[in-house]
Amino acid sequence: MKHIIASSLLLLNLSCVTNEPEVTTIAFSSCNDPNYNLSLLPILEEALDSIPTYIWLGDNVYLKEQDWINTDSALKKYEEVFSTPELQRLLQRGNHYAVWDDHDAGPNDCDRSFEGMEATMEAFKTFWKPSYPMPDSSSFYGTLSLSGGAVDLFFLDNRTFRIHHDSANATVFGEQQLEWLERAYTASKAPFKVLLMGGQFLSTAQVFDNVSRFPAERERLLTLLSSDPSASVVLTGDRHHGELNRLETNRLPILEATASPLTAKSFPHHLEANETRVHEGTTAENHFGILELTHQNNRPISAKMQLIGSDKSVIFEWRETYTK
Repeated sequence: MKHIIASSLLLLNLSCVTNEPEVTTIAFSSCNDPNYNLSLLPILEEALDSIPTYIWLGDNVYLKEQDWINTDSALKKYEEVFSTPELQRLLQRGNHYAVWDDHDAGPNDCDRSFEGMEATMEAFKTFWKPSYPMPDSSSFYGTLSLSGGAVDLFFLDNRTFRIHHDSANATVFGEQQLEWLERAYTASKAPFKVLLMGGQFLSTAQVFDNVSRFPAERERLLTLLSSDPSASVVLTGDRHHGELNRLETNRLPILEATASPLTAKSFPHHLEANETRVHEGTTAENHFGILELTHQNNRPISAKMQLIGSDKSVIFEWRETYTK
């Protein structure tokens, strides 16, 4: 009888280490102005029939001066934007999560000096109803696990603590948030870790609100990601163009997908001096992104990033395969 029990335990143990690879799929976008172009939304709606997670990567609404007077006026803008039937149907499909960027927080390129941010933060949280724990009640940064802990999402706030890049104490995320991220990222045992932020991270083009305009902070984050045994992916928006980026590190490469715009106007930057881009040029049309993360037995197998255009075509694609 003991022999039979031991054999059963052995078979159970073997089944745990020889299970089939699993795929976690996430769709994402940024820059939503439905007054400009709704043509992509039916394609995205169809995609969300089979993709359970959708992430809004900032500029999800474009607040104007009359909208950031108080929380109620900001919420009214959300209700106006998302009352569009096409967007209503999107919100009914899957689980939706969001980070914010400057136009969700207030004026263009705003930072912590903007006095209306408390009201717009309350409106942001009221509308999106983030369900993950948030260490700071004045912000929304925090962590959410998908697929039983195989994928950890790290939501980052790039506006509440931001100090202009020309300042002596310039920062995107602020010391408190950075220290939290370093602790949370290191403590996570997920084979895939995905950072979510408005504004590009890997791009070396020191323009607009790219993190490359804050070189010390960018290097601090690169050190964190490159010293961790998990596979790192960053999802970003803001730029009104889309592109895929990759940076080789001393462990696993860091990947970044920028998806922008969803419905707002596109501004391609084909000649921008970005050394991490894996393809020629940038997008020149509305699009959204799809990230497929394949994992098995708590290790990363592959990551596939795609940007999807209005005719369902794949504009850009990159697949990274991880060795044991």
